[in-house]
Amino acid sequence: MNVLEHLLAVCGVFSIPIGILVQFIPNELVLAYGGFLVDSHDAPFFLTFLLAWVSFTLSQIGLYWIGRYGGRPVALKLYRYFRIRQDKQLRAERWFEKYGAWIVCLSLFWRQLFAVSAGVMRLSFRKFLSVTTLIFAVWSFLFIHVGMMLGSNWRMIGHFMDDVIPFLALAVGIVLIVRHVRQQPKRVKESA
Repeated sequence: MNVLEHLLAVCGVFSIPIGILVQFIPNELVLAYGGFLVDSHDAPFFLTFLLAWVSFTLSQIGLYWIGRYGGRPVALKLYRYFRIRQDKQLRAERWFEKYGAWIVCLSLFWRQLFAVSAGVMRLSFRKFLSVTTLIFAVWSFLFIHVGMMLGSNWRMIGHFMDDVIPFLALAVGIVLIVRHVRQQPKRVKESA
């Protein structure tokens, strides 16, 4: 058993909020472990889901406010800490300008970048919270269930993610394109 698995085993269901708030452990792994705990009857589903969902939401809110009140100077320091290059940060900001609040959906793949950028760009907190709450509820529910399906093979979540990530990215891309087209119907009609 490696150090991470030992930590998860020692903390039990409370390893979920610890893993999510620390932000250096892959969240899919922590959620799959939570699903394993539910499957083995060591934790109830509702508690596991609630801990994950609330932890994601609180971590995103904290990052948002850091970006909002710290502005770009603090964001740049934080990006360096999380090893996020400045070109990615600038691209995220352009996407916020172009697509609005729905770009927060990409927080599923890069939580720190999109939450901090939302704050820097002064995205409405209400919109940010609405999208964040929705997407991380779905994310938590999905990966806890995947962990339940994998059971004692919960460590195989990486292989599962390799198969699923392209489809998730495609779904998010389609949502963003549809939203963009719906906001600019006149331009689309003129080019047709």
